[in-house]
Amino acid sequence: MSKLESKLEALLEDVNQEDGHTLRIMSKMTDSMYLLIKWAGIPFVIYLFLEIMRW
Repeated sequence: MSKLESKLEALLEDVNQEDGHTLRIMSKMTDSMYLLIKWAGIPFVIYLFLEIMRW
């Protein structure tokens, strides 16, 4: 139980730091999700434009 408490305390300290490891990991995750949404959305928008032009 004390190992869990010490790991939780270390995580809380890291989260409260301005340049913590957890913050960098979350930043990389959101950047990669944004890139995925952006590059997957471009073909969809092109498809929508083509469908609108067919009307």
